[in-house]
Amino acid sequence: MKETFLIVDGNSLMHRAFHALPLMDQDGIYTNAIHGFLMMVLRVVQDEKAQYLAICFDEHGPTFRHEAYPEYKAGRAATPVELRQQFDTVRRLLDEMGIRRYSLQGWEADDLLGTLSRLGEEAGVAPMLLTGDRDALQLVGQGTTLLFTRKGISEAIRFTPAMVYENYGFRPDQVTDWKGLAGDSSDNISGIPGIGDKTAVKLLQKYGSLEEVLAHADEEKGKLRERLLEGGDLARTCKELATIHRDAPVEFHLSDCALPDWKNAVAPLSRLHLNQVLRRLGSMVPGMVMQTDAQESAENPVKAEKTEAPVQIEFQNAVEAVRAEDLQAFLENVPDSARPLAYMVTDAELTVAGRDGRWLRAELVHDLMHIGMDEDALLRIAAEDLHARPGVVHDGKRLYHRLEKCGICPESYAWDVMLGAYLLNPQEKSYSFADLKGSLPGDARGMLEMYLQQKQKLADLGMEQLMQEVEMPLSLVLARMETVGCRVDGEALKALGRKYTGEIERLRKQVLDLCGQGEFNLNSPQQLGHVLFEVLELPHGKKTSKGYSTAVDVLEEIRDAAPELIDSILRYRQLTKLNGTYIEALLPLRDSEGRIHSYFDQTGTATGRISSAEPNLQNIPARTEEGREIREAFIPADGLTLVDADYSQIELRLMAHFSGDPSLIDAFRNGQDIHARTASEIFEVPLDEVTPQLRSRAKAVNFGLIYGISAFGLARNTGVSRAEAGEFIRRYFDRYPGVEHFMKEAVRTGTLTGEARTMMGRRRELPELKSPRRQVREFGERAAMNTPIQGTAADIIKLAMVRVDEALRREHMKSRLILQVHDELILECPEDEVDRASRLLQECMEQVCTLQVPLVAEVHTGKTWAQAK
Repeated sequence: MKETFLIVDGNSLMHRAFHALPLMDQDGIYTNAIHGFLMMVLRVVQDEKAQYLAICFDEHGPTFRHEAYPEYKAGRAATPVELRQQFDTVRRLLDEMGIRRYSLQGWEADDLLGTLSRLGEEAGVAPMLLTGDRDALQLVGQGTTLLFTRKGISEAIRFTPAMVYENYGFRPDQVTDWKGLAGDSSDNISGIPGIGDKTAVKLLQKYGSLEEVLAHADEEKGKLRERLLEGGDLARTCKELATIHRDAPVEFHLSDCALPDWKNAVAPLSRLHLNQVLRRLGSMVPGMVMQTDAQESAENPVKAEKTEAPVQIEFQNAVEAVRAEDLQAFLENVPDSARPLAYMVTDAELTVAGRDGRWLRAELVHDLMHIGMDEDALLRIAAEDLHARPGVVHDGKRLYHRLEKCGICPESYAWDVMLGAYLLNPQEKSYSFADLKGSLPGDARGMLEMYLQQKQKLADLGMEQLMQEVEMPLSLVLARMETVGCRVDGEALKALGRKYTGEIERLRKQVLDLCGQGEFNLNSPQQLGHVLFEVLELPHGKKTSKGYSTAVDVLEEIRDAAPELIDSILRYRQLTKLNGTYIEALLPLRDSEGRIHSYFDQTGTATGRISSAEPNLQNIPARTEEGREIREAFIPADGLTLVDADYSQIELRLMAHFSGDPSLIDAFRNGQDIHARTASEIFEVPLDEVTPQLRSRAKAVNFGLIYGISAFGLARNTGVSRAEAGEFIRRYFDRYPGVEHFMKEAVRTGTLTGEARTMMGRRRELPELKSPRRQVREFGERAAMNTPIQGTAADIIKLAMVRVDEALRREHMKSRLILQVHDELILECPEDEVDRASRLLQECMEQVCTLQVPLVAEVHTGKTWAQAK
């Protein structure tokens, strides 16, 4: 049997490890990606009995592909700074460990994998590639196999040529043909527009290669024929871009890649506190002594005194679980006084800690390339315990999804330390456990200590009820919503995409014609700024090292200088953004049932608002035709109906409640049009003589004052002079003196207490109010005024979601909460539940709390989101 030569795609595995594991740092050095990367590599080395090992990395800078096709990989998100640091660290670490690594300026890691696998075949060994990049499928065969990582770093599939065909419908040698036809969005390789994965596979199965497909293009019909005839040259370019070159000029000697003496790895791994990696090495090398942090602390009491966490619980030595039965026995013997138990589940291990000082650690496994325990068995036991007796967790929503596969999901948690940290400081950049723990242990012990600290602090600050009744139950509501997702009509999106693409191209040509300067990149702020402000000499602001600003507000201010040109540019940008965000981005996110599963971020805003990502549904334009068109593509499952409820003017109603202003309260209690009433008051005209223009200006004042708008800002929003805008605000406060008093009192209280509060007690610190800088203080004043309004609106919609979910489950209804966007909730309902669900939704939303004015939720139904909206 040939010896195994393991060749690792370092960039691919580091990225996957970084996103699979929570951030970890030691002495300011992030290590989560390095930890996951090394655990996976060593696991494969051990399981595959590899005798040779090489790691391949990309170098910074363009490659020959960028030179041939400048758009190659354009649009990729920047590498997070926490990961960039780890690439430098892991390169040094591999050198210290004696592991051979390769990188070459102008070449990608893929090409190095291809080259080393060829050289390995020629040297008589069996190359095995470890990567999460599908490009490497083309290298399978002639003695080379592929381990393809699928979920983070936890699952991998072994690909042979037969397995490639079984999974994808084409052979390894057809991978580049497939990409030439269908493209690859991750590398910004377009393929032939309009030809997707399935069509590309069918064509290759029919004709065998890209060249043969193009040679027989005339034999196809309709749009497919047109696309093949028009896109031939582009397809050939895309195929070349996707082709891995196996002739990179690397210096290769197989002996250089022999496994190192692992003893050299102990010191550098210990320095980074990578104790699990050390334990993994200990299991690989018989008789090898691996000194962990705990052993080092015992031998060096001075160091232990400096690094030991200031805990209140005297923890015993960990119970090391080696069988699932060990966890079961541990849980069965936990006294009630030791609960709630803290559960920490990472990609690498499960730890459980009780208040009696007993704790357990179990190394998790979830693929065939591991000698340890079975993850599913462990998590099922944990899920059963959490279901029966709620525990302490970090990011309960994420844990819920991990436990879903066990078929037993928690109904509640005793505490979520991520949410506790968010309530204590809603403006942190990160709520990962690694960033929160400080000097606490990075496992369930630290989580338990954090829980005890947070519980006391939140109780002292009057926010424990908000935690227990709103934030924690909401996390599980959001988890269920993420699991269910919402259905999107792919054909409707594609049709909309074609419409937008045509309009975008027309606008691009129109802008170029109006500029009269020939071709330039309209998406480049530098090139656009040069044409607008230097060539056409339009009014502009100060030039910086990055060029002139072409932001929307800048262009709107100079619109009168070239209205047709500026309007075309703004429209081009709007459609380009919509097409990229809600057409091109949504289509690949659909699952086999056509549903997308947006991520709802509970800790992403300082105001308490929920945000969403992948996709972000909060930014679909609310009142434009394009927004309606996009909402038309959101549909229920067959036989179901969407029920939509939206709070009516909730922030203005909260302003009436907080300010106690009699006129505002009277308007809402009598069901008047609040904007018309305001126009009547400040412009001194009878209510029935308010014009649409006056109402629009009054509306701008109503909403602007909630956010602490200035006369300058109001003037810009309404198109009047600053003096007129100032007069509007003065009249407003004359008619609604309670509002002015509330706003001044909010700033005064915020300055005295250093914080602002919502009706439900949510707290936001306001250090800006004491800043010596005027602009910073003004920001603090606006936050003091709008936090009670915006924050309470956020609390109300969150509590309404909890109440709606509870009611649906209590009534054993099949209707499901699937979306939340700002002040709007959407249900997906069976036909026979529509009326009942509509009443339930409206009642829960309107009765969630008591104000001085009525809360009103407007309910509509439809077969698309647009119809229900």
